Amino acid sequence: MKTVIITAAENMSDETYNRICSGFKEKLGEDAEFKRITDNGIIGGFIAEVDGEIYDLSISSQLKKMQKEIIG
Repeated sequence: MKTVIITAAENMSDETYNRICSGFKEKLGEDAEFKRITDNGIIGGFIAEVDGEIYDLSISSQLKKMQKEIIG
């Protein structure tokens, strides 16, 4: 069984969280255990960790990427 750690801002609805979990269940093709961590520093979106692999879809990460592109 794989453990999926979902880090999200406090304002993420349970419905959105459940859709994310469902997507990972389909991707992994097996039973998975989910842990939810709250971090308002990511502003929105989520970061998922599965066996050391990071899926960073957070707004804070996207803002950092845009800042690097603008500044150069």
